[in-house]
Formats: sequence, C-alpha cells, structure tokens
Amino acid sequence: MADRSKQPLPSFSGNYMPTNITVNVDDDIGVETTRRIGGVGIMPSFQPMGFHVGPSSQMGSSFSTAPQKAAPSIAPIVSVESLPEPVKKAGWKLYDAPILPEFHPLERSAVFVPRSQPFEVAQRISGILRDRSIAATYDNIKAKARCSTLEQVDFRIRLYRGRKQYSHGIIVEVQRRFGSSITFHDDTAAILEAAQGTTPAPPDASRSGASAYPLVSDSEDDYDETDGSSLGFVSKMLNFPGYDAHHLALQTLVSLTDPIKMGARTARKVSKELLDAESDIGSKVLSLVVDFKPDHEETFGLRVQAMTVLANAIHAVHGNVSPYLRERLRPSLLNEMRKADVNPQMAFMATKCIEPLIQGDHDASELHGALEIARSVGDARHSALRRQADICIQQIEESR
Repeated sequence: MADRSKQPLPSFSGNYMPTNITVNVDDDIGVETTRRIGGVGIMPSFQPMGFHVGPSSQMGSSFSTAPQKAAPSIAPIVSVESLPEPVKKAGWKLYDAPILPEFHPLERSAVFVPRSQPFEVAQRISGILRDRSIAATYDNIKAKARCSTLEQVDFRIRLYRGRKQYSHGIIVEVQRRFGSSITFHDDTAAILEAAQGTTPAPPDASRSGASAYPLVSDSEDDYDETDGSSLGFVSKMLNFPGYDAHHLALQTLVSLTDPIKMGARTARKVSKELLDAESDIGSKVLSLVVDFKPDHEETFGLRVQAMTVLANAIHAVHGNVSPYLRERLRPSLLNEMRKADVNPQMAFMATKCIEPLIQGDHDASELHGALEIARSVGDARHSALRRQADICIQQIEESR
C-alpha cells in the first residue's frame, strides 16, 4: 500500500487546489442569519438630552429597537460569576468538527490543513485570536467561532472535516459578516497561516482599535468648527432611523476623536465638545454606555463604539472631565472590567477610559481589584486588554 503521507494533496474539486467560490453561505439557516451592510437593522430612537445631574438618563427608555435578523455581537457562553478563575476559559477546546457538507461553496478565505485534528487547529486559532486581541466565543457543537476585532469587524471561523480524500485533514473558513477595516485582511491571513501551523507576522503592538496609519498630521490639522460638517453629519445620522446610520455616526466619531487619524488638535477640540455638559451628541454616546440593558443586546455593536469614542475623548482631554461625568461613568467601567471574560472588547475600552481618570479617583483599591480581573482575562484571551490593564495597575501602584 502506498504511503499516503507522500501523495500530493487533492483539491476541493478533485484537481489541484482552485480558488474557492466566493459565496457567503452559512448552513445554520433558520438559526443564524447573516447581517449585510445596508440591511434592515435596529432602529434606535435618539431623543435630545443633556448631561443632566440626577437619576439615570432618559436614554434607556427612549432607546427603542425594532427586531432584526442579527446584530453584530459577541454573546457570552457563561456568566463570569460561574467561573472561579477567568483564565480557565483560555483556548478553544474543540474535539470534533462536522464533515464539510456536499456542494457547500467555500469562501476564498479558506484553507485545507492536512493530517491534522480539530483540537490542534482550534488551539492554534484561539492563540492567534488572543495575540491579535480579537474577541471570540466558541461553539463546539457547530465547530464555529464568533469573532469581533478591535475595529468592530464581525466575522466567523468555521472548521470542517474533509470528505473522502480529504478525510485526513481539517478545512478552516473565515467569513466576514459586518464592518470593515484596513487591518482585517492581515487578521484573516494571520488566522489562516496560524491554522496551518506557520507563524504569521506579529500584530502592530500599538494597535488599539484605531488605524495604525495616520491620516492627518498636526501641521495639516485645520479643523474649523464653523465648517460644522463633521459633527453636523454625526448629529443627522444619529437622528436617522436604522442601525447602519447610527453605526456610521459612531464610526465617524471614533475617527474624529483619534489623534492618530485626525491630529492631536482636532481630536482634542472635538473631544471637548463631546464631553461638554450641553452636548446633545455626547449625551447620546454616554447613554449608550451607562444605560445599556441586557434585553437590548442588539445594541452591542453600537455600545462598543460608544465606549471607544469616550475612551478617545477622555484621553484627548487628559482626563479633564466634570465630576458628574466621572461618577456617572465609573460604575459602568468597573462593571465591564469585572466581567471582562464576558466581553473583552468592552473591558479593554473601559481600561482605556480609566487610565486618565485614575488620578483623583476616590477609591483606587476598588479600581485595582477590577483591573486585576481584567488583566487575568487579557492574559488568557486578549493581549491588548492585558497590556492596558498592566499600564493602569502600574499607575495605581506608583501613586501609592
């Protein structure tokens, strides 16, 4: 009998490996549907409001949603309270995968990993997701990972056993579902390379949810509030019905408050406007973070973006925010860090918000405890969270 290990690998079509058909198909019809850009999404209703001192903002009651097929989200598998140590969820422990369905067209972003088992491929994938700070929850029944990048690109990773002549290996497929970024191509390539057992290029250490490429230099930073086009556009989009409009508005705010993209002066000026007590836009952004209710899970993607805007803005003004805003935001930040295992992306942004607010906080030991939890989760699942938690903890310890 011929040595099988020395035979050339068959292709998915029976010839040599072709370019796979680019059709986005999910076999979970009836269980999970794909959300497309420009599709019908939730329809939050933003009502004008300010940073009013007192009970919870009216955003919680006025932020209504209409049913949608699927909103980008990373749903928790178990609650953080049921885990004695968050690090115990490290890695994707997958012991079996379904056979590739017959006539299933694969994405171009798919590879065949010969002479491999689901467990070893899944472990490689979860390791690269951790290194690149991509949040993921794993479904071992369907051999699927639901993933979200720091730039809020929502995608899936599917594992299949090969059929017939492919039975000695695993097929790995990456499917983008929502969002886009200039780094997603690199993420996809790194995931597929890692799945095959090769070592991809390391991610940019400075990657923190924003593009690594500056779009505007300080010398070109000529934002003029009389122009009003940027924040005026954001205001109009927030008042326009539909998930996509609100997603675009918040995405614009993320860029406007990012000094890497827009320059320090523009980011600082926009941030001051947003954090002003009379800012209608700022109030809506804050309310998305602090007035979130568990039954509004469809707003998850918007909430992560809102937290990113606040993190950028607070950094841009060096933590110089009103006492009311500080205390209004503080419980939500602590909660996100303590439940970092449920949502590492929100925990990461919470630690970014906390960093410039540590000085002057009335209970640094409480912050320290929450940051330790976040660091433990980050060490297991999210490198950027671990690094940011380390920065905050070091700052607290040095101030003692």
